[in-house]
Amino acid sequence: MSELPQDLCPFGAQYQPFWNMRYQLFAKFDEAKVDAGGLYTMVPEAYALEMAKRAGGQKTLDICSGIGSMSIAFARSGQRVIAIEIDEERVAMARHNARLYGVADQIDIRNADVTSDAMLHSLPDDIHTVWFDPPWGNGIGDYRKRPVIRLEDLQLAGMDLRDLVRKIPCQEVMFRLPPNFDTAVFRSVIGEKLKFATKNHLLWYFIRTTREQFINAAY
Repeated sequence: MSELPQDLCPFGAQYQPFWNMRYQLFAKFDEAKVDAGGLYTMVPEAYALEMAKRAGGQKTLDICSGIGSMSIAFARSGQRVIAIEIDEERVAMARHNARLYGVADQIDIRNADVTSDAMLHSLPDDIHTVWFDPPWGNGIGDYRKRPVIRLEDLQLAGMDLRDLVRKIPCQEVMFRLPPNFDTAVFRSVIGEKLKFATKNHLLWYFIRTTREQFINAAY
């Protein structure tokens, strides 16, 4: 089989827009290990670093860490990181990518279900920040099929994210949400509420708040 042209996405035409910006996603993309889902869900490296530097404390828990892009950003910003990913192949990719960026010794990458009691009970009590970027849907652009996405729509293994955070010892919560997210649930929350956007297009919301305020966000 002949090799694909360099500019043609090997994961299929639907991923081509993300392939075209691959060096914005990972500056070291040619040496990184990335799958189709990772390509689609990664935060561009510059944005990842900008969000990561906002974390307080010294230890961050990265929930659903995927191929490791945000964990790496947190580590590059000086954090110790516990990264939880349920997919074994993505765990291997994340470990490779952490070594590639020279931060493997700062990231404890675990292959586990973060909602399981065993995983939750194994977490240390000195986590300062919980970061999550939950799945927005079941594939590229799936979130756009709904006019509005609410917090209760973004569950992990059937668990409301507020209930999950209630089980995790931490000080603050940071997260990325789709552009059609109903931010009214956080109208009374004190903290950072930012919009990441291009000139004409809202990319996502970024919110940083205390654990208590996140847990008590209106149902």
